[in-house]
Amino acid sequence: MKHLKLMFIMIGLIFTMAAVAKTSAKEAAEQGMLAITIFVDVNKLTRKNLAAKKMTKHHNEFAAKGYELVSVSPYTENGDLEGFFVSYRKK
Repeated sequence: MKHLKLMFIMIGLIFTMAAVAKTSAKEAAEQGMLAITIFVDVNKLTRKNLAAKKMTKHHNEFAAKGYELVSVSPYTENGDLEGFFVSYRKK
C-alpha cells in the first residue's frame, strides 16, 4: 500500500512538471521575453530514464513558441545531480 501511494505521488509530480513547462513557454512568448532560463528538476528515479525526455519536451515547447536552445547546465548538490538549468532565447 505504501508503494502504491508513492507511485501516485510520483505520477502527479510528473504531470505537474509537464504542465509547468507548457506554462513557461507560453508565458515567455506572451510576455515577449527575449530570453528565459528554466530549471528541469530530476530525482533519483528520473535522472537516468526521464531527464532526456523532459528536456526534449521542453525544447519542443519552446521551439514551437519561437525560442532556440542556448545552454544546458547541470546542477549538483553534494555530488548528486538535482536538475538542469536550461536557457532559451527568442530567434
